[in-house]
Amino acid sequence: MADPYSPSPDPRYQSGADYGVGSDHPVQADIPAARPSRSTPQGLAAAAVAAVGVLLKFKGLALTFVSTGITIVFYAQLFGWWFAAGIVALILVHELGHLLVARLLGMPATMPVLIPFLGAFVAMKQSPRSVAQEAQMAIGGPIVGSIAAGLCYLGYLQAPDGSMGGLLLGLAYFGFLINLFNLIPVTPLDGGRVLSLLSRWFNVAGLLIAVGLLVFGNFRSPVLLLVVLFGAFSTWQRFRSSNVNPAYYAVPADVKWRIGALYLGLLVALALGLQHTSSLLPAIQ
Repeated sequence: MADPYSPSPDPRYQSGADYGVGSDHPVQADIPAARPSRSTPQGLAAAAVAAVGVLLKFKGLALTFVSTGITIVFYAQLFGWWFAAGIVALILVHELGHLLVARLLGMPATMPVLIPFLGAFVAMKQSPRSVAQEAQMAIGGPIVGSIAAGLCYLGYLQAPDGSMGGLLLGLAYFGFLINLFNLIPVTPLDGGRVLSLLSRWFNVAGLLIAVGLLVFGNFRSPVLLLVVLFGAFSTWQRFRSSNVNPAYYAVPADVKWRIGALYLGLLVALALGLQHTSSLLPAIQ
C-alpha cells in the first residue's frame, strides 16, 4: 500500500516491487471416545515450542504472522477487535493480489508484511523486467482487494439490520476506500505503477492530486504526506529512468489499451462503491 515495491527485510532480497503460505492443520481422525484430559503446563509449553519451531522454519510466514498480530492489536485500540481483524484481512488480501500476479508472471516474491498505520508490502527477489510487468503486478492488488470489499458488501445485504451487517458494511466501505486511494496515479502507490505504462506524466498528475488532498482536502494523514514525499522522488526517477532505459517502457499499444481500460473500469467501480456505502453508513449508527 504505502509502498508496494518496498525493499525486502531480508538482505538477500533485492529492492524491488511490492509484490509469499499458510500452515496446514492436521485433520482429526476417527479416534475412539476417551475421557478428556486437562492440559498441563508442560503440554502447553511443548505446544508453544512446536509453534515457534514451525514459524522459525518458515521465516517469511513468521514475519507475516507477527506483523499481522501486531497490526491487529494497534488497530483494535481504535476500532475494536472485530473491525481491526477485518481491515487487516482486507489489507492482506490486497497484498496477496500482488503476490498472486507476481507468481503467475514467474516472479519470486515474499509473503506480505504489515506495518501499522502505513500499510503493507510484498518484496520481490528480482525487479520487474518491463513496465508492463510492473503494471500487471501493481493492478493485481486493487483487483483482488476490490473483490474482497464487494463480498463484504454482499454479506451486508444478507443481514443489513444486524450487528454483523453493520460490521460488513463498514469493512466494505474501508475496502473500497483503500483500494481507490491506491489507484492515485503516483508511485509508490499502485496507480502510479499502472499508469506509468501509458505515460510518465500521469505520475505528475497523481502527485498534484496527492498534494491537493493533503493541502485542501480532509484527508490529511502521515501516510499521504509520505506519498507526497516519496512520490516527488519517484516521479523524478521515472523521467530519469525512461531516458536511461527506454526499452523498459517499450509496450505494445494493445497492452496499453487493455490495462488502461481495466484501470479505468476499476476506478469507476470503486468510486461508485465508496459513494454508495458512504451513503448507507449513517443508517446503522
